[in-house]
Amino acid sequence: MQSFTVGAYKPYFDVDTADVVERIRDSLFPFKGNFTEKTADNPDLYGPFWICTTLIFVAAAIGTFVTYVAHKLQKKEWDYDINLVTWSAGLFYGYVTFVPLGLYIILKYFSVPSGLVQLWCLYGYSLFIFIPASCLSIVAVEIFRWVIVGVAGSMSATFVALNLRSHIKSAGERWFLIVAGIFLLQLALAVVLKLYFFTITVGTK
Repeated sequence: MQSFTVGAYKPYFDVDTADVVERIRDSLFPFKGNFTEKTADNPDLYGPFWICTTLIFVAAAIGTFVTYVAHKLQKKEWDYDINLVTWSAGLFYGYVTFVPLGLYIILKYFSVPSGLVQLWCLYGYSLFIFIPASCLSIVAVEIFRWVIVGVAGSMSATFVALNLRSHIKSAGERWFLIVAGIFLLQLALAVVLKLYFFTITVGTK
């Protein structure tokens, strides 16, 4: 039961700023595929927590702003959607918590060595790219927003998939399906981000 107490995870929040910055930088170069090796001895949850929290408010704030601007440009009445922050928190906190947990269970089933904290660390840093992508989505050009989200989603998905590929290969012939599932799920998150936060519908009021 000790592993499920708050105190058990406290050491994972004791990390240097330089380490967090370096890990963020590594997440922006997804083709290296050495993130899991570099963080194997000291994965952290501090960076993932603040990345996820920042993304929640950035996505909600910019999504609200672009909706406001679209309504004002067409001289339509605009109502603030208070549920945007709540939905954003549920989406990103839920994703970064339960997807790695589900993957951890799957890997355990296939006897693939993996650490839950390391998976949380990997997935948390993989979300960083969506912060600048959300900021760029302020540009009111629909095709540009899709390109930005597509690039960000591909980078994030590649970062996760390549860092797990070498470990998952020990799962046997099904390793490719697992990696493909990881990649597609990360892309799906990017699509949800675009559709919910940056697809503008102006009412008739």
